[in-house]
Amino acid sequence: MINWNLSNLETWIKNGHKDTVESRNVKKIEICYQYLYVLPDELFLLESLEILIIKDNYIGNISDSIGKLINLKKLIIKESSLDEIPEVIGQLKKLEHLEIIDCPIDILPDSIIQLDKLEFLKINNTQIKTLPNNLDTLKNLTFIDLSSNQITNLPNSFGLLKKVKKLKLDYNELEYLPNTLCNMEKLEELDCGNNLLRFLPDGMDNLVNLKKINCSSNDIDTLPYELTKLKLKEIIFDEEKIIKNTIGILKFLSDHTSNLFEINKKRKLN
Repeated sequence: MINWNLSNLETWIKNGHKDTVESRNVKKIEICYQYLYVLPDELFLLESLEILIIKDNYIGNISDSIGKLINLKKLIIKESSLDEIPEVIGQLKKLEHLEIIDCPIDILPDSIIQLDKLEFLKINNTQIKTLPNNLDTLKNLTFIDLSSNQITNLPNSFGLLKKVKKLKLDYNELEYLPNTLCNMEKLEELDCGNNLLRFLPDGMDNLVNLKKINCSSNDIDTLPYELTKLKLKEIIFDEEKIIKNTIGILKFLSDHTSNLFEINKKRKLN
């Protein structure tokens, strides 16, 4: 695998960006801490590229030419001024891993649902409030991290993502979770802490593989009885809110759960 950084790219451009054996075999480019405002157009001529990492730059938008990177498998954009993801991202049919972190984007393009090979999705610290419908087309997702955004609701199609094992929704503005979420039968970890939730969805007992749940820092004052049917190993919750209304359930969970956690405290209950 041939890896380039910005210096390699600039040298290639300076020399006329000729089609060479090396340029045809570049698989990874990292452009980090360069304080660029614009990505060089020549970058998008490297059709063999599989990994593109852009970190700590001033890039406000990405050219539609990114759609030419038809072999791209991993795209990571961090700490940038990026405020929009181009619709052509849907043309990256081989993309398996997408991270957008610490960027002021406020919407995900609808074309993201065309990335049917996507396995890993991480969108953190953005201004996104809603998600595209028909996310169920992303059937290969196993990891979703949407923490630290401004998301107010999840589409019902979320529950059709049957391969997801880890789901992070913490630090958003969710007032409820759709009941369809309980169809995510392979889910092992659910973090919905620091939202505006008043209750957990109906049908939690369908999450037969769930091992860990964080529902702390919400307005939840009752844990559903369905949790007693699961083989949980770890729970994080607000004891001062929940214990008054759910003493029986907590007693059962403490007897049958490996480690029952309280928010900001860690102790075993035997």
